[in-house]
Amino acid sequence: MRIVIAGAGEVGSHLATLLNQDKHNIVLISDNEQSLKTACIHEDLLKMSGAPTSISFLREAGVEDCDLFVGVTPDESRNMTSCMLAKQLGAKKCVARVDSIEYMEAENQEFFRKLGIDSLIYPELLVANEINHLISRPWARQWWEMQSGKLFLFAVVMREDCELIDKPISEISSPEDPFHITAIKRNGVTIIPHGETSIRLGDLVFVMTRPEHIQFVRHIFDKENIPEAKRVVYMGGSDITIHSLNSLPKNISTWVVERNPDKEKAVHRAITHAKNQVYSGDARDLSFLNDEGIRKADVFVAATKNTESNIIASLSAKRLLNITKTIAMVEQSGYIELAEKVDVGSIINKKTFAAAHIYRMLLRADVASIKNFTVADADVLEYRVKADSIFTRKTVKDLHFPSQASIGGYVRGDKGYLANGNTIFQAGDTLLIFCLHSETRKLEKFLQ
Repeated sequence: MRIVIAGAGEVGSHLATLLNQDKHNIVLISDNEQSLKTACIHEDLLKMSGAPTSISFLREAGVEDCDLFVGVTPDESRNMTSCMLAKQLGAKKCVARVDSIEYMEAENQEFFRKLGIDSLIYPELLVANEINHLISRPWARQWWEMQSGKLFLFAVVMREDCELIDKPISEISSPEDPFHITAIKRNGVTIIPHGETSIRLGDLVFVMTRPEHIQFVRHIFDKENIPEAKRVVYMGGSDITIHSLNSLPKNISTWVVERNPDKEKAVHRAITHAKNQVYSGDARDLSFLNDEGIRKADVFVAATKNTESNIIASLSAKRLLNITKTIAMVEQSGYIELAEKVDVGSIINKKTFAAAHIYRMLLRADVASIKNFTVADADVLEYRVKADSIFTRKTVKDLHFPSQASIGGYVRGDKGYLANGNTIFQAGDTLLIFCLHSETRKLEKFLQ
């Protein structure tokens, strides 16, 4: 596919790298010479300098015959304008990054579709929603709800007290058990396990189950003693913090620690959560947290733009204040592995959320959503089975699915089910497919 990406910042360059590795024809455009020069330095793709709102330049970049145009510059108005121009010039699909919560309302998105913008992304809102999932389940490192909570996929770290360590999966769960182990992250490598695969100390294990079995699975994986979150402290009053905090349940108490005194009042005005206090101070200062009583928090969230500060603050909160759950935004890809090794807690990355949303639009199949986990080289796809699909004619074991992909579960009607080798799906079923990112394109022949 031919894809034109306007904006060579963090999201644009990350997306260009991912799509270029999938052998798409990528054109990266920007009028910021410096960012364009430093973006994707190891990738063989076309970079063009020019204004994304210039009709003549867009034509020069080839938007007239592109399959997808993506506007991800720092300026939402330029993103929207460039998308509308690209669509009028012939681009098949257009995606614009925005910074306004108002634009994400359903009725407004329909308005923008009429103007030629097929989809809007607001990365900060995506991250805030992910943070809230993790706050509400402090025992999980990653968490995803399928089809409004009919099935759940989560990741947990294997600690030394867990009885499952060194046991093969065939002994841990059978096809009839109420949970499936769908993937394992071990020593920086993500694998799709089979029956003979053993669980090891320190593994990040991805598990799928139905909502009524969550407590049972927590018991199996030795996570039932971790208390629910009642108090949350945020480092910095960023847009992500405000969106997360304002949508938290009202029974959770929150603190925001903002270093910039001038910003403190603006943050206070933007917060609508009733049980909140805003402090002027540095959340990395442990004596300050002690003095204010903030050390009693159950969850510590560091979602500032400074990755190093987020990691340091989260480590301090976890190891020196014994806060149960820490969540750190790690934007530089090179720091993700480091953050994992030092056990910083749950790691979130804004670029991956935006990229996954856009990547879904490239799949020709009927894929309802796709999620890329920050700490695993894997995607999770929701796929709705068609009447003439191969899934309706063969059992799972006879599909000859790629070895690095698995079907964890499916939703039929209003209920979720776990899949096994003898499962045959029906038209209208929604499948939850877990696969390594490198294998996603190989699934297309199954998902037509």
